[in-house]
Amino acid sequence: MNLLIALRAARGWVSRKTLMTAIDGYAGLDDVAFDRKFSRDKELLRHMGITIATRAEHDAYSDVGETGYRISTDDYAMGDVDLTPSEAAAVAVAARFWSDTELGASSAQALTKLRALGLELSDDVPGLGFGPGAASKLGNANFATALHHINAREAIGFKYHKPGQSARKVRLEPYALLSRGDRVYLVGNDLDRGAERTFRLTRIEGKLAKLGGREPGDYSIPADFVPQVSLNASTEMAVVTEAVLDIAAHRADPLRRRSVRTDGEHHVVEYSDAQTLAAEIVGYGDAVRVVRPDELARAVDRRREVIGEALDRLGGRSVLSA
Repeated sequence: MNLLIALRAARGWVSRKTLMTAIDGYAGLDDVAFDRKFSRDKELLRHMGITIATRAEHDAYSDVGETGYRISTDDYAMGDVDLTPSEAAAVAVAARFWSDTELGASSAQALTKLRALGLELSDDVPGLGFGPGAASKLGNANFATALHHINAREAIGFKYHKPGQSARKVRLEPYALLSRGDRVYLVGNDLDRGAERTFRLTRIEGKLAKLGGREPGDYSIPADFVPQVSLNASTEMAVVTEAVLDIAAHRADPLRRRSVRTDGEHHVVEYSDAQTLAAEIVGYGDAVRVVRPDELARAVDRRREVIGEALDRLGGRSVLSA
């Protein structure tokens, strides 16, 4: 954004030296770091339809050349927007779909600008089958933040809690965001595991944060990366079941924090292995009761029976009763 503002505000060509000294984000960079960041920013602007013109100038009294940059009015001006009724409806529907997420403000601004151009935008389209809150599962949980880091090629860190496992800190070079149903997954290179991994956004605890000591654009997405193949091969795509639990107040807090939503007075927790979750529930004693499913309730009851039998046997030993 700083590059765009600087080049649009300039009356003529802006030299490389000026960019390196006068623009936030470029000041203080060496030649290699500047070239990398500048190339990335040019590519981002190009995707937005904005082209940076380049001109090489040579000093008549030396062999030293200077490169200049600018964005002309023609390159920056937005072309006429002419949407068919179906396209206009699609834009309005998309804006409503994201209205209650962290992308809501941006989508509302986009609608306002399009209406200011005289476009009639209506989201009254039959058969959509979702309400104003339908995007919350997709749009929350760091969606826009993750998208920003992917576009900027910024390595990130976060805390990840997979059902039945302890939370762990992850350092990731993000590649892509993918959705399957109402679930969103973040795919990238796990720096600690040294391999490609997939993470479900709703299992990320807290916020995504840029890794210290890393610079934007200091990694590349592999040329052979195929998002859908990576998602299909991920263990995160294992069948996930929901457990409805009755958790006593002020007890079993780690389990309570993992709930994805509430069902009346009960907490809904996701799991992929009934025996693993059953073992955890038993560890909380009488603080947790399984409301459903029956499979999980039976697994918990069976574990409690086994533990009770073991305690009875231990209690019968003379060495313990002495």
